[in-house]
Amino acid sequence: MRRLFLILITTSLVAIEYPSAPQVPTVPEPQVEGAAKPTRNKKNAATVKTVPLANMRLRIHLGDKSVLVAEAALPASYSFTHKKGQIQYNQTVRAEDIRELAIENYRARKVAAAKDGEVFEFEPAQVRIELKDGQSFRLQYLFKELRKIRAKNADGTFSVFAFFADTYKSKSGWQERAGEDFSMLSRRPHPASFSKLEYFEPVDKAGGAEPQEKEPGTNK
Repeated sequence: MRRLFLILITTSLVAIEYPSAPQVPTVPEPQVEGAAKPTRNKKNAATVKTVPLANMRLRIHLGDKSVLVAEAALPASYSFTHKKGQIQYNQTVRAEDIRELAIENYRARKVAAAKDGEVFEFEPAQVRIELKDGQSFRLQYLFKELRKIRAKNADGTFSVFAFFADTYKSKSGWQERAGEDFSMLSRRPHPASFSKLEYFEPVDKAGGAEPQEKEPGTNK
């Protein structure tokens, strides 16, 4: 009986198979501070750049021409490359130095076929950044941290997006942007998406004052 018991134990141990160690996922850079930290291999650990967040007060312009005054935690700085003449430059700007960031046009991409039309996703294709000292830059993309902004004001917390989807039907045209011609490159945003951000004032410097609205057609 004892011999049979030993044989059973030996057979059970041989049958156990342990899984191999999981592969460490590759995480794209840059990474915004506050995002989930990935598991990294200690032997090949790469330095991950983190950008601190800053609480900013800003004006959010929506596609329906309405403006929201709100506060949001945004990256404190932005790094990008731009070309001037024949030279390509690396540039880093602080959020508080930005006067406005405007999406000038969108690029469409077909994502699905609807029952009687086609669904397209629109992403910012050209963005203009104007600094408070007068400098301006144009980029062919929007910083990924600004594709979705979670903000708050006196009405509560909310989220706004820089990208959107719209359905095109051959008989009636665009469903969300009525009257817009069919084009894979468009200047017209979705009524609920944001098309421009202004003010960019740190909350600790802005204090209780809210940015004042400009009078139409003036610089006042």
